[in-house]
Amino acid sequence: MAVCRFLLVCAVMLGLFSPVGHGAVPPGPAVLGNFQKNNPDIGKYEFVRSYISALTYLKNVNERWKKTDGRRVFKGSDITIMRGYVSYLIKDNTDLRIAKNYFSKYLKSANHLIRKVADSFTVACMRLIAINEKEKSIWDQWYAVKGNGLATRANETAFLNAQQELALLRRDAQKSIVEATVLLTTVLKSEHNQNERGRLLAITAKQREKLLKYLDDVGKENLDWGLKPGQDHVQASIAVLREILEDSIYSVVDD
Repeated sequence: MAVCRFLLVCAVMLGLFSPVGHGAVPPGPAVLGNFQKNNPDIGKYEFVRSYISALTYLKNVNERWKKTDGRRVFKGSDITIMRGYVSYLIKDNTDLRIAKNYFSKYLKSANHLIRKVADSFTVACMRLIAINEKEKSIWDQWYAVKGNGLATRANETAFLNAQQELALLRRDAQKSIVEATVLLTTVLKSEHNQNERGRLLAITAKQREKLLKYLDDVGKENLDWGLKPGQDHVQASIAVLREILEDSIYSVVDD
C-alpha cells in the first residue's frame, strides 16, 4: 500500500531503520538502540489523543469551506460575498491556533519523535495561519478596489494570480500535516517493537479502543485505511491513523 511505502521512506530518512533487501544487512543493535533512545514509551497515548483532538479543528476548517458556496451563504452583492469569505478566514485562523496549542506542552518532550511531530504540526499550522492572513489582506485590497469602482481586467488578473499562488502554498502546508501524521504512526510503536512478540504498540488494549472510538467520532464518514487519491489532509491523516490502530498485526502491551 502507498502508506506503507511512505512509512518506509520516512523511517529510512530518520535513520531509524536500514532497508532490508538483497545483500542488505538487517537493523543491528546500534540502529535499534537509536530507535529506543529517540522513541521511548513516554506519554504516547496522551499525545495521540491530543493529536486527534487537534485534527478536529482542522476538520472544522475543511467542513466550513466544503459547505460554502459564497453566493448562497453570503447572499447579496459581490462586496457582501467578499466580506463573508474574509469572515471565514478569521474563523479558520481561530481553529488553527487552537489546533497548534495542543502541542505546546509536547515541544520539550523526552521523546524526540514526539517533539518532531509536535513541531512539524505546529509549523504547518503557523504556515496556514500566515497564508490566511495574506489571503485576508488580498481580499481586503480587492474589497477596496471594488467598493471604489476601480476594478480593471489587469488588477482582477493580479488578484486571481495571487489567490492561485496562495492555494499552492496552502496545499504544501497541508501536505506537511499528513507527513506529521505518518511520523506519528512511528511514535505509536513501542520502543520494544523489535521483540519476540512482533509488532508492538506502546498502548494498552483499552487505550487502543478509546483512540479508535475517538477517531470514529472525528472521522466517522472516513472509515477506509490508507492514503487514497482525492483525500484532503484531514481525511488522509485519519486514514493513516486508522490503519495502524485497526490492523491486527499490531499487538498492544497487555495482549
